[in-house]
Amino acid sequence: MRVTQQDIARFAQVSQATVSRVLAGDGRVEPDIRQKVLEAIEQHNYQPDVRARSLRTQSTGLIGLAVKRPHGGLDGDPFYTSLISEILDGLEDTEYHLCIETVPEGPDQFEAYDELLRTRRVDGLVLVESEADDERLELLQRDRFPFVLIGNPMGHRVWSVDNDNVYAGQIATQHLFESGYRKVGFIAGRHGVTVSEDRIEGYTRIVNQFESEPMVWHSDFGLEAARDVALLALSGKDAPEAMVVLDDYMAMGVVVASRMLGIRIPQDLGLVSFNDSNLCLVLECGLSSVSLDIPRLVRTALSTLLHLTGSKELVEPKRVVVPCFLRVRGSSIRTGGLL
Repeated sequence: MRVTQQDIARFAQVSQATVSRVLAGDGRVEPDIRQKVLEAIEQHNYQPDVRARSLRTQSTGLIGLAVKRPHGGLDGDPFYTSLISEILDGLEDTEYHLCIETVPEGPDQFEAYDELLRTRRVDGLVLVESEADDERLELLQRDRFPFVLIGNPMGHRVWSVDNDNVYAGQIATQHLFESGYRKVGFIAGRHGVTVSEDRIEGYTRIVNQFESEPMVWHSDFGLEAARDVALLALSGKDAPEAMVVLDDYMAMGVVVASRMLGIRIPQDLGLVSFNDSNLCLVLECGLSSVSLDIPRLVRTALSTLLHLTGSKELVEPKRVVVPCFLRVRGSSIRTGGLL
């Protein structure tokens, strides 16, 4: 039978109100009485009713991570593995737990957000993968719901944490040209995803500086989708000598396609991607990748969000930019090793 607060009050010979004050950390409870209550709680393995607490405090104790991916869309993706791990670590010493909300793409996503707002299943949201015309931001702003965007807000006045992804695209592309490659292509994400559009802009600036022609292919997220796009790009008569790829996971798709076509990295194809994940060590020569400092991105986003969930005052939102840098490995040095 489940032990209740009334049971703990009876065991400790105090009122139920006193038990509630002890559980709430009320410093006005006498130390000896507090000790009696804590001993009764430990002895009888009392677990507070989270649902009842939520009704009393108007708080769920949950932070949501909203992810726009289809069923199975996160499988094997190191970015989300790292992101979720960092969020869990960041919440470890707080009263909050993580709730992952998978939201469908397309028109149905707004019904999902509307339902989330009406039910108040979480106290605040971390959003990722912003889009150029991101209606989610307006929906959440109208409701004054606490959220932080990891990504480019594209003119929306919201709390956001991001890298300078135009600069990230520039340093990745410039490194390939400086390594001796001249026909440099880009495998980007879907049209409209801001992180992809920003990196394309940086890539294009450098390609134009070197008086070359931009070659951009769009792909769905994931290894298999990028592999299929890379097979088409590398099989054409105007195949690139090097590629910038949206993230490390998609870059592995390019590696698979290269192996299928007998193309050597880095001798025949230079390769640079983004995220600097553990996948960079899969290649014998190593995969060059732009480090986004995901731990710092998450720490900044969480500290901001937890402040917003606990504050009633209206504060002017701001965008925080976390520095990024290129970690050079063998995949982008033309005299490097083999696959």
